[in-house]
This record gives sequence, C-alpha cells and structure tokens, in this order.
Amino acid sequence: MGAWARAAIAAGLVALAGPTAVAHEPLWGETPTIFGPHVFHPEVRFGFTRSDDTRSLEQEYGMQYGINRFVNVKLVVPAVRMTFDQETVAAQGESRVGGIGDALLSAKYRFHLRQETGVQKSQAVIFGWKAPTGDDHRDGPDGERLAPSDQPGSGRHGLEMGYSADHERLVDSSWFSAFYAHDLGGGFRRGDQVEVDAAYGRWVVRPNVADDLGVNLALGLHAETAAQDRLEDGVGAGNRYRSAGLQLTPIVTRGQSQYRVGILVPFWKDGDKERAGVEIRAGWERFF
Repeated sequence: MGAWARAAIAAGLVALAGPTAVAHEPLWGETPTIFGPHVFHPEVRFGFTRSDDTRSLEQEYGMQYGINRFVNVKLVVPAVRMTFDQETVAAQGESRVGGIGDALLSAKYRFHLRQETGVQKSQAVIFGWKAPTGDDHRDGPDGERLAPSDQPGSGRHGLEMGYSADHERLVDSSWFSAFYAHDLGGGFRRGDQVEVDAAYGRWVVRPNVADDLGVNLALGLHAETAAQDRLEDGVGAGNRYRSAGLQLTPIVTRGQSQYRVGILVPFWKDGDKERAGVEIRAGWERFF
C-alpha cells in the first residue's frame, strides 16, 4: 500500500471518529486556544463576591472570532452591579451602583503549537485595548465620588497584555496565564493590576468525541495584585491589595457547548482595605 493510500485511510478514520473534546480554561485565567478561521465563539460569564461592606455581581459578554489558525480577535463588554454599605454620622447608608463597564477589544496570537500522539502544547500572547465606555462618576453613601475600581468604568483608555500556555493530554490538561493591565494618563484612574493563574484539570468523564458528555474537574491557584487608584488630584485612594486563593471549577462539555461553575477561596490577603472573600463564578460558551 502506497503512502498516499495510507494517508487517505488515516484521514477517513479521523473524519469518522469526529473531533475530540477539549476543555477550555477554568473561570480564572486564559488559554492559548485558537479557534479556526471564521469560527464564532460567544461566551457569557457571571461572578458574585461579598465582603463586609460590599456585594458585587459582575457580568461579561464576549464574542471571539477566528481570523486564521494563529490569530483570534475578541470583544468583551462587562456589566456590574454593586451595593455599598457605609456608616455615616446620621445612620447606616447604602448605595447601589450598576451599569455597563469598559469594553475590551483584544487579539490573541498563538506563536507556538506542538502536536504529538495524544499530546498538544501551545503558547500565545494577548494584547488588548480598553475603551472608557463605562460611567465613572457614581457617588457612595456619603456623597463622595467612588474610587475608580468601585465604578462601572474608569474613564480612561487602557492597555492589557498577557501570556498563556497549556499542555493538553487525553486524560488531563494544565494551564498557565499571566496578565498586566494599565490605565493611560494621569489623574482619576485605576491602579495597575497583575493576575497570575495556574490550573490542572482531569477528565472525570472522558468523552470519546465532542458530541459525548464530558466532565473535567479543574483545580488551580489564582493570585492578583493591584496598586492603589488615583483620584482627581493624583492622590492615592488607599485601596491597594494583594491576594491568593484556590479555585475549583467543574467543566462540563457536550457537543458545541461548554458549562462551568467555579468557586475561589482566598487563603491570603493583604492591602489597605478589606477585600472580597469567597467568589463564585459561572460561565457558558459555544463553538460555531
């Protein structure tokens, strides 16, 4: 049997077997996954956090599009609803803040891809531009303008840069990512932010093809730090923080859809003010 015949038979067997399932990243972090040319990838995420004086419900609505086998572009429009409790001289005060946040347009370039039998390794870089589409003039219970990080938007254009890598096998996956965000200009703006994520996911229910039900249980470490915000006169807002925690995310796949529900439990926190405690997130995505 000639080489061309063997190649044709192998291609036919792959086509009959159908595509294998892939677990996308947990709800914290990013992967270097690139969707093929002309593939649309919508995604919705929700997150709820609570601290002593703040309750926050955050939402993200994203659409990713495959340019080619190396580059995807993505638009994310966030929304937020926050409730602040604050004691004033007269009584206990409460303030609600909600609305559309700052939209982020980004591009992901996968510069490394290595595929072997049952193994895939890849790396990518991400560059994003944040537009000031959110309101940045909301007041707290005391009537004072809230700090930039407590507003739906920061009122500033910004940059985001990231790196991600993964190691996919038939039985498990490993992910790593790091991101840096910076608001441009001076005056009223958010402090620089850094997030680092590392996670390991193992198939509890392994799908043979994408149409099968699959369950991947991912456990990871999430760490973040942020410099203090700057107010109108350039004075620091006194809200810098650092934290690290463990996240657990079951990832359920079937066909073209993927569902995720995760919980993040912080084990270390440091900063100028009380930060949120346990965080719960949920997400849905689909591949077209």
